[in-house]
Amino acid sequence: MKDSANEVSAEPAKGAHLSSRMQKTRLSITRQARTLTAEHGYNGFTVEQLCEQVGISRRTFFNYFPTKLDAVFGHGADEVPEGAVERFMAARPAGITGLSPTLLADLVALALEQLTHDEQAIVGTHGFFSVVHREPELLQRMMQIGPEKEAEFLGLMAEREGVDPDHPGLVVLVHTLRLAAMKSVDRFVQGSGERSLSEEFLDYMAAAQDVLSQPLTRTHP
Repeated sequence: MKDSANEVSAEPAKGAHLSSRMQKTRLSITRQARTLTAEHGYNGFTVEQLCEQVGISRRTFFNYFPTKLDAVFGHGADEVPEGAVERFMAARPAGITGLSPTLLADLVALALEQLTHDEQAIVGTHGFFSVVHREPELLQRMMQIGPEKEAEFLGLMAEREGVDPDHPGLVVLVHTLRLAAMKSVDRFVQGSGERSLSEEFLDYMAAAQDVLSQPLTRTHP
């Protein structure tokens, strides 16, 4: 039996505003799919086995995701705490032209909301992404959605700041935040639990801020 929804006539639950029960089910599917991928590889389990682990029917699965691959990568909205993006957009000070002086602080606040939303889920996701490079199908999808998500986030910041999405400052910020988040999760997973994920992330961001505040050219005597 193919892992597709060709035979399913029910309307997929793809709306942005799902009920809390439906959103919880969708998130459970993705978490379990990632756990199974980390443990057995992407081709090491079937949709039926995934459904059994989650406690849903095959038909219900395809109401949420068109393929197993989509389930593994999940829905972007499930990774963001409710209202976090709206708070970020509304935090820009009024009467400012160009990049606002609170942009970095507001981005850090947004990142911390995401990182502390569910630390256990982030740890599970870390295990999944650690095997992506060994799975051709996963790697191909990652190479596709990575730039898409980056462009989406750049567009969000550009809308807030009233500048072009390719503004150099925004591009640098996106890559700095992404690297800091990735490295902080690595350190958090490998650590003894004495430090929180927030502390690890803020350490990387403080180090980046310290280094980037240095002069770009040397002053010669």
